[in-house]
Amino acid sequence: MKSAKHIQRLIQLLSESSKSHYTEILNNFDFESVDFSAYESWSSNKYTRNCMYRDSQFELLLLCWQEGQETSIHGHEGEDCWVYLLEGEMEEVFYTVDTDNFLVENRSHKIQPHQQTFMNDRIGFHKLKNVAQGPSLSLHLYAKPIENCSFYDETSSQFIRKKLKYDTVNEDLVAIKSL
Repeated sequence: MKSAKHIQRLIQLLSESSKSHYTEILNNFDFESVDFSAYESWSSNKYTRNCMYRDSQFELLLLCWQEGQETSIHGHEGEDCWVYLLEGEMEEVFYTVDTDNFLVENRSHKIQPHQQTFMNDRIGFHKLKNVAQGPSLSLHLYAKPIENCSFYDETSSQFIRKKLKYDTVNEDLVAIKSL
């Protein structure tokens, strides 16, 4: 039976392990048992960032994407990021900065449900886009939480540092003292 409470088991597993085990935990967790509806919020204007859990070790976000919504090209402030696709279809595009300091697209790939991807600044920059014919849901695990992020501004062709915000916060699971 699906339940929102099953997410507590995932949080417990992540809390009791190091980030070197996060890939394995996400690959082996039974996401089919989790009812994510309590954590979802949707916007026709932009994808939403919904904080399910946060402490000093990691944060777990549910991102809700309407068709065609995408992130800006961005980095991760030196932190590691795992994306696990729950529903829909996403495209991830990877970028690096060349020797002339220009942003260059390297490669892209599609992410299907029950697949995960990994990103950090050593790999470069990336953007995610919902390419499904409808909504997509993705789970994002950041070790450690990310307060600020560098986004590529296509108008100025420069990276701009922005403070990240949540659209919703699950106050039952988020360690308020860490915010």
